[in-house]
Amino acid sequence: MNRTVAWLFVLLLFALLPACGGGSDRNASNQPAEALPAALTDTSISSKGDPKRGKDLFGPCAACHTTSKEMLVGPGLAGLFSAKGPALPNGVDYNGMLPNGKERSEANVAEWIRTGGTGRIGYMPSHNLTDQEMADLMAYLRTLK
Repeated sequence: MNRTVAWLFVLLLFALLPACGGGSDRNASNQPAEALPAALTDTSISSKGDPKRGKDLFGPCAACHTTSKEMLVGPGLAGLFSAKGPALPNGVDYNGMLPNGKERSEANVAEWIRTGGTGRIGYMPSHNLTDQEMADLMAYLRTLK
């Protein structure tokens, strides 16, 4: 009788194991849980940069932006290249785009930094960065989660 109970327990354990996450994943796929649009995964600029140098270049940006989700004059830049994007103030929704209506790709973020412009939050001044400085800054911005 004890042997039968032990086998039933083992069978029950194997039956419940997948429900606890220990078995094979019924929804297994090679896709991440939250697939990003191609524009957000393109690292053609940041791959050429050094995030440590980018952190140093971020210094003047800190007058208006934080490296978290906290707002200053401009939005906090944590999550800039995530699906949700940076945290924006209540009532401001760019529908996942930049203030100029372009998608949040590295090329478009670099253009926004270089040319600046006006959004619903305020004015972004232009910043004259070399291609290497922009690559370093993009590499740093990619580290902000």
